[in-house]
Amino acid sequence: MGQHDFDNFFGFEEYFYHDLEKAFSADIACCDACYEDFVAMWPHAYSADDCCFQTQEIDLKWFYQYGYLREEFSEDEFDHYIAQIECPRCGRPLAHTIWAYNFPFDIPESFEDTIKEVGELARNTPFLLLTHEFCQGVFAALTDLSTEVTSVLVDQPLFRARSTLSGNLAESVECFDFPPAKFVQEGRYNHAGSPVLYLASDKETCHAELKGEPCLVLEFKLLSPIRILDLSDPFSAHHRYSDLLNSLVYSALVSSSQGDDGWHKPHYVVSRFVADCARAAGFDAIKYPSTRRSGTNFNLVLVNSSMSLASNAQIVAYHRMMATLTK
Repeated sequence: MGQHDFDNFFGFEEYFYHDLEKAFSADIACCDACYEDFVAMWPHAYSADDCCFQTQEIDLKWFYQYGYLREEFSEDEFDHYIAQIECPRCGRPLAHTIWAYNFPFDIPESFEDTIKEVGELARNTPFLLLTHEFCQGVFAALTDLSTEVTSVLVDQPLFRARSTLSGNLAESVECFDFPPAKFVQEGRYNHAGSPVLYLASDKETCHAELKGEPCLVLEFKLLSPIRILDLSDPFSAHHRYSDLLNSLVYSALVSSSQGDDGWHKPHYVVSRFVADCARAAGFDAIKYPSTRRSGTNFNLVLVNSSMSLASNAQIVAYHRMMATLTK
């Protein structure tokens, strides 16, 4: 049968996890059976940290052929024992492929249950979000953070794009300012009829957020300091609440992709709740990672409607971008 009898499962399990930790410095995040559920629960994990999650996909046959297990166990033994190891996420036997990944923060206990509960509230009774303990905690955290976050002058150019699919736009700052309320649909961080300004750190991110449509991009610098809720790097910006905020950002609560399903966008309910909390706490803007383009880039949404570009922006340049194919 090989170097061991089939009663040495515990020895095999110890070798397996030792090899996994040595090669990937991570635990099993999910397996084939629960991969889609993991990505749906934690959409930002898919592309965060230089796509670390994606790069740690492991074919179990490959893992055996190129790992240290091969020195101790035959391939038959590997096939026998690996089917006895359960996925720590879903409890089903490991088979074919696993993903090794550790979140770069501590997830609150039973947080996936929280995602489901808050998601259910968001779909069915969105005005009752504050009845949930987690949402109460978010409101309290942002209120507390507002006492220590000071206004800063953004020292880099920012970018705002508008589609030219329906016709050309004039190179005028007025074309890029807060839109009239009657034209504003629901967005990730705004209610219908509540204008905000969605900005980005570079023109490529602007273009990606417009799904590659042809567009005119305004490059400018803000002239006024602003108070920013930083969801792109909570550990550095808001350390005391970084686990809470990172859990929000990595999860489907605020980073779920939104399909083209008309005016009603239930996946945006919690992120709009976060924007309401931030605005009520006195923040002018929310900095957050793009769901369409990964890297060191970021998005910034101005939620303070008094920050008009006409009076608070120094124009740097206009960029015309052609249509591209994006997912």
